Amino acid sequence: MRLSRKVCKLIEKYGTTITLCEGSEEKTAKAVIQPMMYKNKMYVGSDVIPLGFADKGHFLMIAPHDLPVKNYKNLVILDGDMGYTVKRSEIVKAGDEEVYIWAVLIVYAKEREDEYESA
Repeated sequence: MRLSRKVCKLIEKYGTTITLCEGSEEKTAKAVIQPMMYKNKMYVGSDVIPLGFADKGHFLMIAPHDLPVKNYKNLVILDGDMGYTVKRSEIVKAGDEEVYIWAVLIVYAKEREDEYESA
């Protein structure tokens, strides 16, 4: 069995049902979404962030490699009463095989100021 198939089975078993909204189109899929955790010491504003600190503004999503998405820039992901947009995503590969999608999500807001956006 291919590695991507094994990962998809785990996501299907332990993931939550999400709704992918692209304009007027809606599709459901399974994914794992959790708060982004910092696993190392980072010095932001001269403060030491403890190991395992939850950011509360960014979320990690792991989804099947074939998630039916055309354009991540226009995508809103609904998980229960939470809505997210994709800040960054990548397809993780093992050799030549696409295994899963890794994405950093932020809470959805129609108008959002981001410290990384240029004015």
